[in-house]
Amino acid sequence: MKKKTISGILAGIMACTVAMTGCGGSGSSGQTTGAGSTPAESGTTAGGESGTDGQAVQEDSKVLKIGAASDIITLDPHDQNQTNTGDLFKSIGSQLFVRDLDFQLQGDLCTEYEQVDDLTWTFTIRDDASFSNGDPITVEDVKWSLDRVSTDESLVGYIYFKYIDNVEIVDEHTIKVTTESARPDMTSLLCMSSSTILPSKYIEANGMDAYIKEPICSGAYLLKEWIPDDHYTLVPNPDYYGTPATWEEVIVRAIPESSTRVSELLTGGVDLIYNVPVNEWERVSNNTDGYGTSLVYGETSRIMLIILRMTDGWACKDPLVREAIEYAIDKNAICDTLLLGAGTPTRTRIGSSVVGFNNDLFGSENGDMYDPEKAKELLAQGGYSEGQLELNMTASSGRYLMDAEMAQMIAAYLEAVGIKVNLELVDATVLSNMFSNKENKDVFMIGLSDGQYDGCYPLAQFCDPIRTEGQSDYDNPEIVEMYQQARVERDPEKRAELASQIQAIAAEDRPQVCIAQMKAIFGVSNRVVLNPRMDTNILPDEVTLAK
Repeated sequence: MKKKTISGILAGIMACTVAMTGCGGSGSSGQTTGAGSTPAESGTTAGGESGTDGQAVQEDSKVLKIGAASDIITLDPHDQNQTNTGDLFKSIGSQLFVRDLDFQLQGDLCTEYEQVDDLTWTFTIRDDASFSNGDPITVEDVKWSLDRVSTDESLVGYIYFKYIDNVEIVDEHTIKVTTESARPDMTSLLCMSSSTILPSKYIEANGMDAYIKEPICSGAYLLKEWIPDDHYTLVPNPDYYGTPATWEEVIVRAIPESSTRVSELLTGGVDLIYNVPVNEWERVSNNTDGYGTSLVYGETSRIMLIILRMTDGWACKDPLVREAIEYAIDKNAICDTLLLGAGTPTRTRIGSSVVGFNNDLFGSENGDMYDPEKAKELLAQGGYSEGQLELNMTASSGRYLMDAEMAQMIAAYLEAVGIKVNLELVDATVLSNMFSNKENKDVFMIGLSDGQYDGCYPLAQFCDPIRTEGQSDYDNPEIVEMYQQARVERDPEKRAELASQIQAIAAEDRPQVCIAQMKAIFGVSNRVVLNPRMDTNILPDEVTLAK
C-alpha cells in the first residue's frame, strides 16, 4: 500500500515538473564588478553590445554563451570550493598544474618538479608568464599565494592546504614546499582552483579588496565584468603565456530556473546549459530550430547526498534515526524513475572513477537499502511513534539535475514512515553559502564532487574536524586514525584499501546518507561541440565551433 502511495507522490512531482516547463525568470541584476529522450553516450551581440537577455548573435560570431545553474560566489580564488567559481579561475588564473581532457595532470606554471623525500617537493616555475597588469609571475607570487591559503584559517581553501608547513624560495625559478606530514597527492592539490597564484606585489600595495574589485588575471581570458546574479563576461588575454584563447568573448549567465535555461538554449540565447531536467530531454533532443540542439552525457564523481546533523540535542544524533532515514529512501526509484538512469544508487561519498572507491557500496543491489517497515521499527526502537519525529530539511532548486524533485521524493519517503519533514527549497547561491557557513539544519541535501580525484579528498568530510565540526559533528576516532594513515601513505594499493575501509565504517555510521552518483546532462547547441570533463568543469577553450 505504501508503494502505491509513493508512486502517486512521484507522479504528482513529475506532473508538476512538466507543468512548470517554460516558466520562470533568469535572475536579478546586481552591481557591476571587474575590469577590462535518454542522453547520448558520449548574451553579447556580434557588434560587441551587452546582450544577456537572450538575443541571438551572428552565425559567424565567436561568442560563446553558457547558461549556468548558479552564479559564481566570490572573486577570491582561495576562498571558494564551488564548481562554477572554479571554472572562472581556471579561465582567468594560473595554477602550478592543470588537468587535460583525459584528466591527466599537466604542468601550467610548473615546468619541472621533484619529490625529494616524504615531506619535501621542489617546483620549477616558468619564466615567460605574466599578470594582466604587466608584472611577471615570480616565485615570490607562488610563495605568497601558497602561504596565504595554507595559513589563513578563514579561507575555504585552507582546509586543503593547511598541511603545508613551509614554502621557501630556492632561486629565482625554484620553490621548495615542505609539508608537516607526507602528501602523496601534492600535485593534484596544486591543480585545484583554490591554489590559484595571485599577484603579490599588487595585493600588498593595494590590498585584497582592490584585487577582488578588479582582478589581475593571468589565464587565457580576462574578466571584463561581473554583474552578480546575472552574468560575467570574459575576453582574451593578449599576453597569455599559453595557447591563445579560442573565443572572442565568453558570457556565462546565471539562470537558476531549469525551464528558463532550457528555453534560452532552444531559442539561441545560450550555446550550452547544465542540468537539463529529464522532462525536457526529448524537447532538447528533437529541437531543429536554428542550429538545433542535442543532449551530451558525461560521467562525474558528483554524489547527491543528505548531511545529517549529529550534534548533541539534534534528532539525528541517534544512530537509530539515521539508519531509519536510509531504510526509508528508495534510491533505485529515484535513479530509475526520477532521473531515468542519470544516477546510480550509492552508499559512499567517493565516486566510482576515484582511487579508493569501495565497489561494495555501489549499484542497484549494494547502494540501496530500501525497507520502509524496517525504518518504522528503528524509529519505534528510538522512541518515536508516527508523527513524533520532526526534521527540517534544506535543498536547492535548479542547482543539480532534478534536485527539487529529488528532495520532494526524499521528504515523501520520510513522511511515509512517519517522519514529519519541513522542506525548504533555496536557490544555488543560498545553498552554497549555507554549506560554507555551516548553517545546515537536521537534513541538508547537496551534490558534492571530488576536486582532486583522490579518495582522501572527499573522506575529509568524515575525518577532518574542520569539515565536520558545526556541520555533521561526526567524530569517529577509529576512522580519523585510518584517514591520517591513508593521507600519508605512498603505496597506492595500501592507500586505496584504507580509503575503502573508511567508507564502509562511515556508511554504517551515516553522518551522510548518500543517494546517487550523478551523470552530467548538458544541453548543447549544434553550433558548438562540448567534450564533457570528469570534474564537470566547463572550460571555454574545450568547447569548439562545430565544423
